[in-house]
Amino acid sequence: MRCPLAEPLMRWDLINAYIKKYGFKSFLEIGHDQGIAFNRVEIDLKESVDPDEATHPTYVMSSDDFFEKYSTKYDIIFIDGLHEHAQVDRDIKNALVHLNKGGVIVMHDCHPISEECQRHTFVYPGGEWTGDCWKAYVKNRASLPYDMYVWDHDWGCGVINTNMQRSSELPQLPTIMADMEYADFVAHPEWMNFVTELPM
Repeated sequence: MRCPLAEPLMRWDLINAYIKKYGFKSFLEIGHDQGIAFNRVEIDLKESVDPDEATHPTYVMSSDDFFEKYSTKYDIIFIDGLHEHAQVDRDIKNALVHLNKGGVIVMHDCHPISEECQRHTFVYPGGEWTGDCWKAYVKNRASLPYDMYVWDHDWGCGVINTNMQRSSELPQLPTIMADMEYADFVAHPEWMNFVTELPM
């Protein structure tokens, strides 16, 4: 089950703001989910990847298989597939390879509202679910040279903007995802670099 869409600003608002800001022409979505976000993205070329044929993606396959099979590059890539840190980390690494110069990566569900909300599927108790995508975001923020932040709407959208080099010294960040706990997430909001404004 997906988290309810209750925020006035949504992930496609952020994606469309970047498309307008940089004049992007191509978009890839990982995790089609019935096209809820996909259908609202306004761009010349948009494609999606999802292993669930019933969601009607452009490519019916896992993101791992897609990135291995195809070499297509995109201006903006939206990661919203399996919300488990190891998969999100692979999707980030693969997306960086398949990103055009000056491109942007957006990843959904980086702000879980409870410990239960961010558990893996095999211990997921039901209800709202973001998974633990935030761990992959923190790990990559510690290692990538780009400006990164979490847009704090619609369950948190992590952004990697390759147009912007890291402009300030980072807080001390962990790099081993398995060692990160939800209590750490709550205690260290500086890890996420939360913002609320759309890019202008």
